[in-house]
Amino acid sequence: MLAEQILALNVTTRKLCKNCDNGAIISQKMRLLYLVRNDVLSPKELVNELCIAKPNLTILARDMIADGLIEKMRVERDLRSVHYKITDKGTVELNNMIAQLNESVAKQLGLNDKEVQKGEKKLETAIDFLNGIE
Repeated sequence: MLAEQILALNVTTRKLCKNCDNGAIISQKMRLLYLVRNDVLSPKELVNELCIAKPNLTILARDMIADGLIEKMRVERDLRSVHYKITDKGTVELNNMIAQLNESVAKQLGLNDKEVQKGEKKLETAIDFLNGIE
């Protein structure tokens, strides 16, 4: 049953991306910002993590660069290679999106602060477990 719930969660979050409502649900933009929040990533890494085609990443990244949320940078080891990193504006945007999502989920599930914290700990344990699977 747990495996089926994990699959359902994955499918559901991908469906949410198609119905974004002012950043209150998980969008590709939010996912990209989340991925580059602590790391500089290459287009290849982002394509693999986001499970999108490279042309779609190119369009998404171009729009986000124009909005000042991410920026391109060259990596010293290969100056031909472009990587992406989050800007200060992107960090603020991501934090706002996360706060909205947190509020929306808690409201929809009718959770109080204590229940939210308990759920966070359980999800963290599950995520750690899933990240360890190879």
